[in-house]
Amino acid sequence: MNLPTVDFLHLLPSVEKPARYIDHETNARRKTPGENTINFCLAFPDAYEVGFSHLGLKILYSILNDIDDVVADRAYAPWPDFARLMEEENILLFGVESRVPLRFFDVVGFTLQSELNFTNVLYMLDLAGIPLDACGRAESDPIILGGGPSLSNPEPMARFFDAILIGEAEEDIVKIASIMKHVKGRKHRLLALANIPSIYIPALYRKGKSRKITAAKFMGFSNSDLLHTKQLVPWLQPAHDRYVEEIMRGCTRGCRFCHAGYYYRPVREKSPEAIVERLVHEVETYGWEEAGLASLSSSDYTCIRELMPALYDRLGAKTTSLSLPSLRVDSLDESLIKLMNHIGAAGLTVAPEAGSQRLRDIINKNITEEEILRGVQIALDNGWKLIKLYFMVGLPFENDDDLMGIVDLVEKINSLSRRRLKINISLSPFVPKPFTPFQWAPMVDGAEILRRILLVKHALRPYKNVRAKYPAVEMSILEGVLSRGDASLGEVILDVYRKGSMFDGWSEMEDSQRWMESFEQHGSFRFLDAREVGQELAWDHINLRIDQDFLKDEWEKASRGDTTHDCRDGCYQCGVCDEKVKPVYTGSRGMDTVPMKVAKPDQQQEFYRLWYEKTGVVRFAGHLDLLRMFQRILRSSGLPIAHTEGFNPHPRTAMGPPLPVGVESLCEYVDFALDGRMPEEDIAEAVQNCIPDSLGFVRIEAVPTKAERAMNFYQDEIVVVTPPHAMADVFSEKLEAYHAADEILYERTRKEKTRTVDIKTMIKRMNWRNGELEVTKALQGISVFEILDIAFGIPREDTGRFRFLRKALIKES
Repeated sequence: MNLPTVDFLHLLPSVEKPARYIDHETNARRKTPGENTINFCLAFPDAYEVGFSHLGLKILYSILNDIDDVVADRAYAPWPDFARLMEEENILLFGVESRVPLRFFDVVGFTLQSELNFTNVLYMLDLAGIPLDACGRAESDPIILGGGPSLSNPEPMARFFDAILIGEAEEDIVKIASIMKHVKGRKHRLLALANIPSIYIPALYRKGKSRKITAAKFMGFSNSDLLHTKQLVPWLQPAHDRYVEEIMRGCTRGCRFCHAGYYYRPVREKSPEAIVERLVHEVETYGWEEAGLASLSSSDYTCIRELMPALYDRLGAKTTSLSLPSLRVDSLDESLIKLMNHIGAAGLTVAPEAGSQRLRDIINKNITEEEILRGVQIALDNGWKLIKLYFMVGLPFENDDDLMGIVDLVEKINSLSRRRLKINISLSPFVPKPFTPFQWAPMVDGAEILRRILLVKHALRPYKNVRAKYPAVEMSILEGVLSRGDASLGEVILDVYRKGSMFDGWSEMEDSQRWMESFEQHGSFRFLDAREVGQELAWDHINLRIDQDFLKDEWEKASRGDTTHDCRDGCYQCGVCDEKVKPVYTGSRGMDTVPMKVAKPDQQQEFYRLWYEKTGVVRFAGHLDLLRMFQRILRSSGLPIAHTEGFNPHPRTAMGPPLPVGVESLCEYVDFALDGRMPEEDIAEAVQNCIPDSLGFVRIEAVPTKAERAMNFYQDEIVVVTPPHAMADVFSEKLEAYHAADEILYERTRKEKTRTVDIKTMIKRMNWRNGELEVTKALQGISVFEILDIAFGIPREDTGRFRFLRKALIKES
């Protein structure tokens, strides 16, 4: 038996970016949750664009959906405009694929990557009709599971979760699914989950009497099938619109401020052959225009210099760009820079983190000024024009001389480049994190952080080629309190949420004053203070596999300015490794490559038109969303697609007349160019194999002349409006008045200019028959929504249950 679903599509015409909620992404599994399946909803507490970009959620989504009797759906935080409409109509938050409310799932699992998402967990639970406090949940409520690096210290959010998974979830999520399948009853399930070493059950944990919770490490990373396959392809453009291949997990560098570097230890590398095979397959099959290689420090991947040309060799002909983040400047050389030139990189990103060598030694950022300047010189020699520099302000043992060291370094780069470089600088407040050597350090108060930032910024003011920016200091203070706080912060989080805080990571939404007032009221600023080594910490019951004595030694070495070398050079006994958990390196190897040049075709470009239908929920995908989707369809078709020139080539395409969001159509088209002529039936077969089911293929035709391809080739359109049956009399009466009027004037504003227009000059015919309004109108000048508003008194926000259909396009007569 299937679970109940919600009806919400009628709300989408009234919200910003309705494509956030429509589902139907390519490769969505769309399994149906029911009473005979174990049903997970993987929730990301941020907007769709951010949550869709998160690799971890995609991995768990694939793993769970590969289990026959398990369903995994997804949910993201609705933007407030949609949430308000949901609450007005008592619509519960639902899974995007199944439309089943979250409260009917067995497990709702939240991934937390940032403390700034904490209130959004409460926001989503509230919208789902699930009690916020774990202690208030009933037998029928789902188990609320948390995970992610921001819960390595789980205490601030512990009251809101039934269970928290510490560490990497690939293997333990399968164990959770098995327990949910074989154990019945909420209480018994939680007792069974408590037996998994990585699972923390706050309600069952007894201080001093329970075992430590030990972080899970996924040692199958290098060769396991537990990986995301057939990556989801979105309609709405996400924050990072690319296929992502994780090449390495963990880092060997040991930067003392870096929580991720300790959280993801030890290093595990994938083989370059497996990376190339998977990445090329995904790009060829789904038409990704960009592919990213993900890791904490990509240039430390053992085979990076073999991997990059091999990928370029395989992808170059498909004009797919490669994104290679997280390069360390001390690993740069001519060969790596040239590889980056080939993939279209035009600038260098360097993270010195501190301006002086003294402070870089304290934080164990093992790069020297000479290495930084050598990297800059290599970039200059290869024609790069931009450099990005990342620094932290407020580091332990920092003084003003260290801050002025940032200015000195910029001056040296300017001197080296003769001010030919554009230099962008980021100045971020340092936030001490649990499970790092700086977990005992104080966080500098907001006023002092701002003073230090402005000291640097003002000193850089004379340099016109330098731009320095910094985030809101208050939000860094918020992060600092929440990352090292204890269970008392649960009351603070609840308090600020009830006062309206949500989407704290978004500048247009954050209200730091609420947080600061609540911190003051509850005495929470104490969590910014220094800690004594050896004193009790809120996260002492969590074993991240990092030995506390190792962290103490690193803290003491920091105070002396002593460095610790890369652990590839020798083990420093950090405590992570044992018989089962240990580093996995690929070892350097040769890979077959060919010269990195793509031959330009000699054939003349031929233009074709793909006609398609846009119906159903895809009517809420925007014009640019469709363009991106069709470029991917064409890339994956195997056709000899003609591409634009430049660093970021894309298929030479042009969409037909824009269709308003929310309107369906039987006559949409996209024009594209091929390198050479092909039979139309062969093109049609190739495209039909790639076009998603949510779009209806109609036909392919040649469009040889520029006149046929011009945007004004079609002058008019026929649009059919089908309102609810109860409105038939309204339409009949208003249409009679429309026909009786000599003119119907309205003020139209375009490009900040307002003029009075007679809508009857833009409408050729308008008839009402059989419960439908058929309008023949000009493509330009007025939309069908404006016609309904002006002539029928029906604003767009009241048309949620109408159907709009573009029936035909009409050529110039």
